[in-house]
Amino acid sequence: MRVRRSVVGWSAFTLAALEGLALLAGSGWRGGPQSCSTFMLAVEGALVVGHNLDEGFEVPGQIVVNPRGLAKQNVSWEDLKIGGKGSIPRLRWVSKYGSITYNTVAREFLDGGMNEAGLYVGEMTLLGSVYPSDPKVPAFYHHQWMQYLLDSFATVPEVLDSLAGTRPDGHCQWHFFVADREGRAAVIEFLDGRAVVRTGDTLPIPVLGNLAYDDEMKALAEYEGFGGTKKVDYADTKNGRRFVWGAGMLRDFAAAPRAEAVPYAFSILAQLDRGATKWSLVFDIPAARVYWRTNQARDIRFADLASFGLSCEKPARVLDIHAAKAGNVADRFAPWTEADNARFVKAALKPWPLGAMGNAFLKPRMAERIAKVPAAIACSP
Repeated sequence: MRVRRSVVGWSAFTLAALEGLALLAGSGWRGGPQSCSTFMLAVEGALVVGHNLDEGFEVPGQIVVNPRGLAKQNVSWEDLKIGGKGSIPRLRWVSKYGSITYNTVAREFLDGGMNEAGLYVGEMTLLGSVYPSDPKVPAFYHHQWMQYLLDSFATVPEVLDSLAGTRPDGHCQWHFFVADREGRAAVIEFLDGRAVVRTGDTLPIPVLGNLAYDDEMKALAEYEGFGGTKKVDYADTKNGRRFVWGAGMLRDFAAAPRAEAVPYAFSILAQLDRGATKWSLVFDIPAARVYWRTNQARDIRFADLASFGLSCEKPARVLDIHAAKAGNVADRFAPWTEADNARFVKAALKPWPLGAMGNAFLKPRMAERIAKVPAAIACSP
């Protein structure tokens, strides 16, 4: 490990300890309440993806409109942490698709989103996840990996085909939900250092929480309509069976739709909220529209990708996810700037529980490196 000369008197052990704090934070900072949820509601005439972001502290965030035609390269966790040598294989690409994303760290460092081709990608905590470690395969900091997928692919099969050529890395332990305009969905989990994919017949219920998908399905098999005899009780909050509730509400809507798909999706998200939900988002994939509400701004807002010019000759555009105004807020997005991005990165990292030393030394260095990533991106129409 290379010790930074500017940190006088620090040992390699001290720097390693700080990096260890970040790893501990990553396993829990998006996993404390363990209650994030994602689902796809696909019936005739409707195709939406719903997502709850849950956390034990307030989460700063932005909705970001990302242009197509931008030249980029992968950035790994090794690049961002103190002592990182940045010696990973580099993959360079030009974004083929524009996208709209919800970001918790910075532009290019998203938690999920949808591109103009109708591909959705999002993450949730899965403790025990182990990412692949082949040093010959280009590694992406897990937030950026999702942006790469949205930049590059239109369909779930394309994403799955790409898994052999890239790998996510980082301090957070995540699994991923992917959906496309054709109504296909997939769950991608990284178990024991390899990708485990559930799609088609192996993904009968398009719902994901914070347990491995196979474990969720085993529990669901005890319930009426899914192989067992227990009744789905939406009032039983003690057990916290979010996967069961999601499966039951999707089944009920498919059997007898009594509402519009988007409001019904928000009602599912409300049921799955166990008190820690900070953001709720619904993506109407055919309409290329995203709706959202947050714990700080309860009115539902929305924006259409069609409202924005997606050529890289126009800047990326951003909006505070907590900005309060009901209805269409496309006209409230502002051009992305390096200065605003740097301020947002600092605000985003502030709640991360890294301890006194980590807060004093690791966070500023990470914030500096993260902020530089979008600043280096160039238009390549």
